[in-house]
Amino acid sequence: MNSLRSNAIAALLVGLCGPVVLPPPAAARDDVPAEVAARQNPVGELSDRDVRYFAKQFKTKCARCHGPDGSGSGEEAAEQAVPPANLTDPTHMSGRTDGQLFYQILMGGGERCAMPAYGPESAHGWTEEKVWRMVAFVRRFAQPTGD
Repeated sequence: MNSLRSNAIAALLVGLCGPVVLPPPAAARDDVPAEVAARQNPVGELSDRDVRYFAKQFKTKCARCHGPDGSGSGEEAAEQAVPPANLTDPTHMSGRTDGQLFYQILMGGGERCAMPAYGPESAHGWTEEKVWRMVAFVRRFAQPTGD
């Protein structure tokens, strides 16, 4: 009898409140190994040539979800189970280590999102150095422009 009453109360609450919709996870990956998350980017300042190159890479490979400005508002952003990160948000970006960003790009989104992997073992086949350079490039989105 108690289970019947519990089920009735649960049904009433769902009827009154509607289905419970949980927010998506805050990040595509939460499985970054601690030793990788702690890694510092070995790439120093990007050259002007690097900036131009990675701007093109970002535009062709990342902007459809992250948006051309990195704000997470790309044309395919709404289709993602986990919203693409807003790379222009200094709070979000300061909460992510270089190692975490490196792992995300290297390994892709895992089970939570459609972001492809770009590391050496992926279809894209980027070297680790190239991934680190992309980390340095995406960090630029959250930096003040000095305007």
